[in-house]
Amino acid sequence: MKKFNLLFVALIGASALTFTSCTDECKDVVCENGGTCDEETGACDCPANFYGESCETECINGTYASGACTCDAGYEGDACVVVSRDKFLSTYSVSEVCGSGSDSYTSSVTASTTMITNILIGNFYNVYANPVVATVDGNDITIASQDPDSDGFLVSGSGSMNEAGTVLSITFTLSDGTNTETCSATYTKQ
Repeated sequence: MKKFNLLFVALIGASALTFTSCTDECKDVVCENGGTCDEETGACDCPANFYGESCETECINGTYASGACTCDAGYEGDACVVVSRDKFLSTYSVSEVCGSGSDSYTSSVTASTTMITNILIGNFYNVYANPVVATVDGNDITIASQDPDSDGFLVSGSGSMNEAGTVLSITFTLSDGTNTETCSATYTKQ
């Protein structure tokens, strides 16, 4: 009888061990967007460019790797859905100081239709008839040397938007091939 009891206790112990080691880590886990649950950890393994606890977020205009989205040029934000140049688009009151004097005028910044990274600055220097093209990188802009009106007057420079997104400061140089003038302009959103 003792052998039977000992055998019975051994069987119950083995059964308990088997039942406790058979938990289903993925029982209540729902992985979205084609993600699969890891049977050992219960965490979702997400497909390329998806992330989050349930693979619920897509890195749309970029590449997800090492815990973050690396955005394509022209995009920013956690999932790369914010168009970087949008913060610049507005009408501005401009206060400008140059070596030859000061000026105040209105300017507008619009989106380029050819490149997601470019903006067009209208009424630049209160003189140019055609817009000046600037390239956006985060809160910064670069004005590559250009002749917007094709009249021999070149402009180049750089600038940055303040954290509040209300003031754009630009330093630029004007040249006619012989003379050069450096100016600073403060663009305040209206």
